[in-house]
Amino acid sequence: MNKKNYIIFWEMILLIGSIPVFRSIWVFCDKFQFMNKMSGIVLSFIIGISICVIALISLNKPDKKQNSETQNNSLRKKLKGKGFAE
Repeated sequence: MNKKNYIIFWEMILLIGSIPVFRSIWVFCDKFQFMNKMSGIVLSFIIGISICVIALISLNKPDKKQNSETQNNSLRKKLKGKGFAE
């Protein structure tokens, strides 16, 4: 199994495993009256959106090392275009 198939396999396992976890949390929250009211639903929605936004920002943050290398390469190309040797 190559690296790509290995990662895809375990991502699928993670996705399938998350289904019973999600269902268990859903049933657990149904036990509380507050979670069945509009204010509880809105609060849980806001918390969920906040967690998702934080996770997406963290996942899409550029790598500092990669970013600095890209900037260095860009600077080298500009200097090379103006007649400066490396």
